[in-house]
Amino acid sequence: MRLFPLVLLLTASAPTLAAGHDDPRGLIPAARPPISAGQRACGAIPAKALTLPDLVDIALCNNPATAVSWASVRAAAANVGVAQSANLPTISATFGPVLTRTDAFAGSAFGSGGATEVDTTARLALSYLLFDFGTRAAQIDASRASQRAALAQFADTAQGVALTTVTAFNTLQADLATATAAEATVAFAQKSYDFADGRKRAGTITGADRLQALTSLSQAQLTLIQARGNIATSRAQLAVAIGLPPETLLDLAAVAPLSAAPLLKSGARALIAQAERLRPDIAASRANIDVADANLRAARSAALPTVNVSASDGISAVDRNVTGNSGQIGVTLSVPIFSGFNRRYTIAAARAESERQTALAEQTRQQAGLTVYTGYVALDTAVKSLVSARDLIASAQANADLAQGRYKAGVGLFTDLLNAQSALASARQQLVTAEFNVRTSDANLARAVGGIGDAVDELRGAR
Repeated sequence: MRLFPLVLLLTASAPTLAAGHDDPRGLIPAARPPISAGQRACGAIPAKALTLPDLVDIALCNNPATAVSWASVRAAAANVGVAQSANLPTISATFGPVLTRTDAFAGSAFGSGGATEVDTTARLALSYLLFDFGTRAAQIDASRASQRAALAQFADTAQGVALTTVTAFNTLQADLATATAAEATVAFAQKSYDFADGRKRAGTITGADRLQALTSLSQAQLTLIQARGNIATSRAQLAVAIGLPPETLLDLAAVAPLSAAPLLKSGARALIAQAERLRPDIAASRANIDVADANLRAARSAALPTVNVSASDGISAVDRNVTGNSGQIGVTLSVPIFSGFNRRYTIAAARAESERQTALAEQTRQQAGLTVYTGYVALDTAVKSLVSARDLIASAQANADLAQGRYKAGVGLFTDLLNAQSALASARQQLVTAEFNVRTSDANLARAVGGIGDAVDELRGAR
């Protein structure tokens, strides 16, 4: 058939999808942006004892939350390409054979005759929007702003994943320290019981002291069992935080020394100003304002005329014989006159959305300032509490040692020993809690400011 070469030509003129290339403009990013300069590229989990920065790097690669957010970034980038496609002409090709059978009946004797033919048409059409008073430009601006918002949201999600990992790591370290403190309490209670048991055997005391000592020892052992159970739970939570199964056994390096909370030196006012520059959610809210403003421009320009140019050429054939060729070219001016007030309400809705996004951005900014301030106060309180907790543990240890020595020498009451022992156990737990609060409050404040990635980077050389 003579039309077959034309069909091949029309097919070749269309974009080739078979190649599987879905980003001809190179708009869709392939690699995730890091949250800090020191973040390592994704890869196999290092075969070594993992530090906190290692865990954060693993979490940023494996945690599903970052994958979900990154997919949104890639989708937003693809939508930029969709919007930019309006700047190019559209070309379409159609080809279609139609089989026609005609039968004719003649005379009373039902004589008949018939014919079969193939009617074929092929058409190539081009259409291009020549002028539209800025609708396309506004839609492209909106898509680019949406991409910026998606990137900022990804950065915010990544920082949230980092904070979750840091918190899970600190929780595990606190539970390990709690277990260590519980072991020391058990050892102290065991020694107190041994003294009471020895004096009971010597007949210098009644059995009441021995029973009280046994009760205290059992309570300390119960606390230790519970602490070890909490460790198992914390390990599972840390594994899940970095995107691994909860039963994964992680080889963890020694915890970095407690920092001096350098963020406190900047002051709350400076940190709030820093947050307004660094926080990804504030950047996302500003990008959302740009999206709304661009959509408002697009809605307004959609109510204005457009100019289109079009061209087409078609060939028709019957069986193997070309029977005709027709071509067209033209310019069309489209002027919207009335659409049931649709455009007016579309503009009103777009204006209201712009006002809403502006208010949301201000709300986000104010909430960020409050979060930074409360985080600053929490860290300051935690640091001061740690100083008091260290003083408390020193005095509680000295008092407990004195009470135990006096009881061993037979000049002290067992009630005094139990009170001192309980105070020492409480002081140990308060010290663990105070250290945990400093580490976690420091991470929370860094996240509130928008620089938790830099805070993690500082730990890379803190070993």
